[in-house]
Amino acid sequence: MTEPLACFILDTGHCLASEHHLIEGGARQQMACHSLVALLRHPQHGWFLWDAGYAPAILEATRRFPYLLYRLATPLRLRPELAVAAQLPRFGLAPADIGQVIISHFHADHIAGLRDFAAARFVALTEAYQAVAPLSGLAALRRAFIPALLPADFARRVHLLPAFNGPPLAGLGPTYDLFNDGSALLVRLPGHARGQVGLLAHTTRGRLFFVADSCWLTRSIVERRPPSSFVNFIADDPRSLRDTINRLHGFTAANPDIQIVPSHCPEALARLLEF
Repeated sequence: MTEPLACFILDTGHCLASEHHLIEGGARQQMACHSLVALLRHPQHGWFLWDAGYAPAILEATRRFPYLLYRLATPLRLRPELAVAAQLPRFGLAPADIGQVIISHFHADHIAGLRDFAAARFVALTEAYQAVAPLSGLAALRRAFIPALLPADFARRVHLLPAFNGPPLAGLGPTYDLFNDGSALLVRLPGHARGQVGLLAHTTRGRLFFVADSCWLTRSIVERRPPSSFVNFIADDPRSLRDTINRLHGFTAANPDIQIVPSHCPEALARLLEF
């Protein structure tokens, strides 16, 4: 394995949600669901992103019906300076320095910043893109997808990955080795969204497992408590979602050195955020 990846965790803003929707048995109180992005650097292949998070583009894209319903369902609390592109200068970077963006899945809060990276290659699972590419209007919104957030040339710049066939992660299935050196392994995490993937990264901060929206709170995996059945409305496969949480529970119990990082978990954000 090559040297570890440099890793910086960014907060791109948040929406409001009730804890009792985010986890079974949760309190009936509002929580801030921040959208976390990882800025990573491979020693040979350069800078890349894990997801693109929130960005001002989502405010314009949800201005009118039917996408206005997205903003009503998840009240947004965004600031332009939190967009990934706006945060890059403090690392001495510009958007053109980002070589690729790994897309965990195509929900709006994970892709709103994509249009800020005009030179980047995008990486996603084939089935994830094929599930949303033909959709618009209410059919797209049903999958929490907003087509206007994709760059106009997205289809030309995306590298679509076929089914994975690399060495499996115990209990989680085959992997895809992003750089062929073990530093960044993608694995399917089904249930929440069609074709959702996670990233197990060997970083300067230890081994971090970015599990996207397999759950919203780390507690879900530790305590094997899935989201409320209320969220089945947007889940691709509720049964697989529960199964993925159970399998992640087993994986983390067997690998206590690996830090689990759900994309919206306040605990994970507080532990890892780069100020």
